[in-house]
Amino acid sequence: MTTRNGQIKNFTSNSGPQHPAAHGVSRSVLEMNGEVVERAEPHIGSLHRGTEKLIEYKTYLQALPYFDRLDYVSTMAQEHAHSSAVERLLNCEVPLRAQYIRVLFCEITGISNHSLASTTHAMDVGASTPFLWAFEEREKLLEFYERVPGARMHASFIRPGGVAQDLPLGLCRDIDSSTQQFASRIDELEEMSTGNRIWKQRLVDIGTVTAQQAKDWGFSGVMLRGRAT
Repeated sequence: MTTRNGQIKNFTSNSGPQHPAAHGVSRSVLEMNGEVVERAEPHIGSLHRGTEKLIEYKTYLQALPYFDRLDYVSTMAQEHAHSSAVERLLNCEVPLRAQYIRVLFCEITGISNHSLASTTHAMDVGASTPFLWAFEEREKLLEFYERVPGARMHASFIRPGGVAQDLPLGLCRDIDSSTQQFASRIDELEEMSTGNRIWKQRLVDIGTVTAQQAKDWGFSGVMLRGRAT
């Protein structure tokens, strides 16, 4: 901000921790000039959960629930990573049907994860409606979780060698029906967010990253998919 004698004086502000429980998540100390960030000092926090140490004396199957908790809004993707690593070590062949079921639920997980990430970001810049609408759709995805392993979040469904059990009758039909409805809701969410002039004022040309920079810096998920070529 500009003082009476014309000098520019920046101020510092904390950004985060963002999680309501604030258990060791990242925080940034920002040096601000109005709404412009002049400098950022990141504090990563105590994010390490000690998973490797915890599973030293566990079997491969007993270790599985720990991976659900590495990212509790992308649980089956973490299970898939663990199970795939075990299968490669043991040279284990996964049945074709189990492979398809894994991919199906990893895609459901990805939609759930990305919808939450994108709309909580929208809420951070002042748009709360997309978050509430996306949560309504995400609830339907969690019901698909519940119909297979019986748990809405920590599923322990994708296991070394395949999956815990086969899909119940009618589930694939219901998933297909839900995706048709979700397509129209995506258009509404986009209109409420990317079509909003306040959204554009706060995000367009802010913190731009090229596709090559995204690869060099190890971006993943929403951040990588959103990069322009």
